Amino acid sequence: MGNCQFKSENEADNIKKITKQDYNFEYVIGRGGFGKVWKVEHKKTHVKYALKEMLKARVITKRSVHSVMNEK
Repeated sequence: MGNCQFKSENEADNIKKITKQDYNFEYVIGRGGFGKVWKVEHKKTHVKYALKEMLKARVITKRSVHSVMNEK
């Protein structure tokens, strides 16, 4: 009837969470009002990315949670 896809509980458990330890931090590209932007390299695939690091307390005190979530 339709194209339904269900994931079993075991499949959901196999999803790996991404952490900062998965990347090599090379250097800071820029600084902003909430934190830094880093040039990083994924350890396994060696693909380069820009990673934005924000201080949660600073985002909350500046009342910018909504704008940060929109940026995401």
